[in-house]
Parts: sequence; C-alpha cells; structure tokens
Amino acid sequence: MTVSRPAACAALLAGLLAVGTGAAAADPDEGHRLRGWTIATQLCSPCHVIGRVPQAGDAMGPSFVRIANMPSTTGLALNVFLQSHHQRMPSLRLDRDEMDAVIDYILSLKEAEAIRP
Repeated sequence: MTVSRPAACAALLAGLLAVGTGAAAADPDEGHRLRGWTIATQLCSPCHVIGRVPQAGDAMGPSFVRIANMPSTTGLALNVFLQSHHQRMPSLRLDRDEMDAVIDYILSLKEAEAIRP
C-alpha cells in the first residue's frame, strides 16, 4: 500500500494520540480499531463519513455509522464486501490485518440501541 504525505501525517497523529492516551497499551483491540480508523481516513473518507460526526464535503457513499447499523452488517459480511468489486467504489487492496482493522473500526460504530435485542 502506497501512503501519501497527508496520509502519513494522519497515521503519525493517530499513533501519537494512541500513545498519549495510553489507548493502544491499555486495550489492544482499541489500538487495532485506531489502525482501522487511520486506514479509513486515508482510503475511505473522500467518499464516506467515517466517524460519528459528519465532515465537510459531499459524501457519495453511506456513512460508516449507517453501514455499522444495518441489520445485515457482520464481520463476515464486511469481509466479503471488501473483497468484492463494486461499480461505484474503487477496488481496494488491503492486506488481511488492514482489512480486519477497518472491519473492527466499522463494527465499533454500531449504536448501543441497535445492539440491544
């Protein structure tokens, strides 16, 4: 995966935030989700709102919160989706760990109300 200068800066900032807050050391899963957020920021944010707060600009694709809260969204469904070609989405070439990190990040956005039976 080729990383641009702005993407490298975002990754560095994310890493510093994780170290500064102790998130990565306290919870390895949180560090993995943070890596997913970093990858999503680099690759997905031009077309999707990737966090809970909308950013400026026009999002062409559904927000990650909306995706996370779809009844059909599971880790397996996201795994299959990310490995499939879609007309309106670029083909991403993520390694296994990158894909797992993005999936973990998306699933972490699932609303508490949506999780309850």
